[in-house]
Amino acid sequence: MITVEGALTDLEVIEKDLTITSDVKIIRALKVVVKFLSTMRSNQLLTEQDKVGIRKAKAERKPEVKA
Repeated sequence: MITVEGALTDLEVIEKDLTITSDVKIIRALKVVVKFLSTMRSNQLLTEQDKVGIRKAKAERKPEVKA
């Protein structure tokens, strides 16, 4: 799954890479965009029950912070 921030970060890395040609940069950028769009589409197809399950799983993965 890729977020907006993740996609933008990936695109910035591609933009700054001086070791690759413009053609390769375009292909890599398109791959990032396709991955982001497919994530968006997958999220649109989720039911409310799916979203609740994802939130629960995400909360369980977060480490507890103790004061």
